[in-house]
Amino acid sequence: MESLRKHFTGVAAKYLTVVDATPKSHQHEIGSNAFTKILGNPGSQKVYLDGTFLYVDDELDEPLNAAGTLTWYDTRLNQPHRSAEYRLYYRENPVTERMTAGDFCVIARKPDDSLLVVITPPNSTSEQQIRWLFGIDRIPEKGFEVRAVGQQLVHMAEASILEELGIEVRRYDENWLDRILARFSNRFPTTTDFSDFARETCPVGVAPAADPDTALMAWIEHEEMLFRTLERQIVQTQLDAGFRDVDHFVEFSLSVQNRRKSRIGYALEHHLAKVFEANSLPFERQAVTENRSKADFLFPSAAKYHDKTYPDDKLIMLASKSSCKDRWRQALAEAARIKRKHLLTLEPAISSHQTDEMAAHNLQLVVPRDVMRTYSSAQQGWLLDLTSYVSFVRSTMD
Repeated sequence: MESLRKHFTGVAAKYLTVVDATPKSHQHEIGSNAFTKILGNPGSQKVYLDGTFLYVDDELDEPLNAAGTLTWYDTRLNQPHRSAEYRLYYRENPVTERMTAGDFCVIARKPDDSLLVVITPPNSTSEQQIRWLFGIDRIPEKGFEVRAVGQQLVHMAEASILEELGIEVRRYDENWLDRILARFSNRFPTTTDFSDFARETCPVGVAPAADPDTALMAWIEHEEMLFRTLERQIVQTQLDAGFRDVDHFVEFSLSVQNRRKSRIGYALEHHLAKVFEANSLPFERQAVTENRSKADFLFPSAAKYHDKTYPDDKLIMLASKSSCKDRWRQALAEAARIKRKHLLTLEPAISSHQTDEMAAHNLQLVVPRDVMRTYSSAQQGWLLDLTSYVSFVRSTMD
């Protein structure tokens, strides 16, 4: 398992001021003498650094992306009687055009000396995820919080945030390739078959009835490794064969990305179903409620839901979303008879603003225990882990 320091060596963070966010003739300067902790002292030279700029917003499907060169230098280089004032200079781009005063900004140095500049709206899930990833607990009122990046290990929660930032994390294991190919050949099987295979071969001993949280995450993480291993093989086969034209290449690339996103959602549902079965809970998947809406999981069944004599307080629904951000509101329209709704997600570090809004809409968030560590202490007091949710369903059904 790799460490975060494989991807970043240092990080600086602040909330942008009006001066930071307002360009001068399409140029920006930002920085602090404290940057020398992570960028070194440029001395009498101008140091040119390749940069990737990202604007990450909960409302965007993909981050806004731009590339550019940043110049690290002493703005008082030609004023020897004055103390040094170090700044990063860069030209305006589509990302910097989007940023405004109050936005959260992170500048992270990579081992190859390039920089990643990430801008997010304040108090957003994107901000909370990045702050959790880098361990940024506080931001000074003035200037940057600057620190070296430690050797913390990259688990699934960290990997999901890094990949959102365009950082590819090694999740494959070629030692499993022969076994995967013997079962499925060089093709993607159905999501049901692949999830079955993941549970059959999971090397971690799990007890879904006794410890649903550990079982779910062990199955999910093992399947993710198996999938990335098979995906790597299939993609390499296509790369070796080549592409007919540009359209063929683009189509194939999009299919890889779309399959990653959709497959983990199906995998989560498949493994949740096995947890509920192991706990002898009556449920129905993709049950139709009103207006052709479907609940991912409906307890005890659609037949009971549509039976008007069955008590409302004995009905439970669970929406399942591997990632949610603003999409959690979709669950509010499902199963009108059920006033208190539940949503399980693998999304780490959802903002307090979002979880407070969920609570205000009578939506209870459920996260596996390992993901709960990414949330604040105050949020953890409100969240349910999967084990608690199973107990809630069982007590309600009794």
